[in-house]
Amino acid sequence: MILYFTGTGNTKFVAEYIADHVGDECVDLGEVLKYKRPLRFNSVKPFVFCAPIYAWRFPKLIEKVIARAELTGSEQIYFIATMGSQTGDFEYPLEKLAYAKDMAYMGSCGVPMPNNYLSGSDLSTPEEAEVKIKASLPLMKTLSDRIMLGSMIEKFDDTPFAGLASGTVNYMFNRFFVSSSKYIVSEDCVSCGRCESVCPVNNVRLSPTGVPHFDRYCIGCYSCVNRCPAKAINIGKKTEGRNRYVCPEYSDWKSAGKITE
Repeated sequence: MILYFTGTGNTKFVAEYIADHVGDECVDLGEVLKYKRPLRFNSVKPFVFCAPIYAWRFPKLIEKVIARAELTGSEQIYFIATMGSQTGDFEYPLEKLAYAKDMAYMGSCGVPMPNNYLSGSDLSTPEEAEVKIKASLPLMKTLSDRIMLGSMIEKFDDTPFAGLASGTVNYMFNRFFVSSSKYIVSEDCVSCGRCESVCPVNNVRLSPTGVPHFDRYCIGCYSCVNRCPAKAINIGKKTEGRNRYVCPEYSDWKSAGKITE
């Protein structure tokens, strides 16, 4: 079973690639969280948790989901992250989680995908995104093959001061930067409700007049910002005029012949 969490679609693409190549099912943890479904999963094949890297670690919420989840059937568990270029020491807390659940830790690996951290810099254009995704397809194939064989996987990237990045820096990031308090909505908003529908933690609510309001549960996935069709949501003033990014669908790439193996 491939269980994934995604904000802008990068992790969904990787998860669906792996599921297609190993002949397994995908479960969207965002939907599980949004609709408060039970965290009970049964799989004959290994469990594969896929999530983006947030400040050199899996999102805190997803680590908590994994810790709380009831996993039955297979005793093997893999972890795959989508990343810009580095994963820090993200694998160590996940390895501990696996052992705490009496499961066989089968390794962790990061897959480079297009930049979607809107708060940090301008995002990938569609052309740049296609180049980066294509470059990662061989790694997705290798990971799929090893998962299908029940072999260990291991990461290839190296982060300077990785322990500090995944420890203190990650703590500071979650403590001071993960918030929707600076989100602003421009007059371009068309009150379509897209932001509300895509938020995995129900942090967005439309007012009676159709204006999005943000609560205190934001996890920083930026799905609402990137998926707004009018580009009406910004993080203060600094993201105004920047590209938005949503990953292309794996199924579209496959039907277009872009997935060759």
